[in-house]
Amino acid sequence: MITLKSKDWEIDNIDAILFDKDGTFIDLHYFWGQMTELRAIEVIEKYSLDKNLFTQICLTLGYDTQTGKMLKDGITAMYSRPIIIEIFCKYLNSIVAKATEQEIEQIFDSVSDSFYKNMEKYTKPIDDAIDFIKSIKKYNIKTGIVTSDSKESALLTIKHFGWENLFDVVIGRESTTETKESGVPVKMALEILNSTPETSIMIGDAPMDYIAAKNAGVERTILVASGQIPKDDLLKTSKYSLESLSELVIEIL
Repeated sequence: MITLKSKDWEIDNIDAILFDKDGTFIDLHYFWGQMTELRAIEVIEKYSLDKNLFTQICLTLGYDTQTGKMLKDGITAMYSRPIIIEIFCKYLNSIVAKATEQEIEQIFDSVSDSFYKNMEKYTKPIDDAIDFIKSIKKYNIKTGIVTSDSKESALLTIKHFGWENLFDVVIGRESTTETKESGVPVKMALEILNSTPETSIMIGDAPMDYIAAKNAGVERTILVASGQIPKDDLLKTSKYSLESLSELVIEIL
C-alpha cells in the first residue's frame, strides 16, 4: 500500500492505480490531432465533399487545426467512441444526408489500421506521467489501463515504447460492449487485478475518467491537466486535481 500526497491533499491505502491513456500518459493533442485530420480527409473523399470543409470537419470532431489543440469541450474530449460516431453522423447528415453510423465506424477503423502501422510518427509520451508510473511500480503497486481507445492500440503503444512491465492489465473499447462511462471497464480491470474500489484510484485527464471510476465504486480519482482541460476546470469535478503527476509524493504505508 502507498499514500500519494500533493501540496493540497493526500490519498492513502492504495494498492492499485488505473490510468486513462490519451492525455494522461500519451500526448493527446499530437496523437488525436493527426488521427482527426486523417479521418476528415477520408470523410471528404468518401462523400465527395468540398475540401474547404476540412477545417470545419476537424472542429466538429473536436480538433482545432489552427492551434493544433484538441478542444476541451469537443466531442473527442467529452464522449466515448460510440457517442462520438453518433454525434458526428448527425453533423454529416446535415450537410450530406447520406451518412450512416456504420459507414463512419468503418472510416474510423480504416484510418486506425493505417495510423497504427506508423504510430511511432504520431505517438509522444508525457514524460512526467511515465516517470510516475515507473516510480509506483517500484512499490509493487498493481496498474492498469482503461481507455476508450482500442485495446490493440494501447498494446501497440506499450510494445512500441517497451512498457510491458508497467501495466498489469489493459481494458479497451472492445473489451466490453459497455462504454467507459458505465463503469464496467473499470470493474473488469479491478477484477483482473484482484483489487477493490476502496483500495484503488483512477488517474485521468477528463471528467469522463471520474465518471467511469465513480460508476465502478471508485471514489478517488486524480485528474491531471495534461490533456485538454485546465486544472481549474478539473477541480469542478475532482478535488484531487493536478497540473502534472510530477507534483505527487509517494509514501509507503
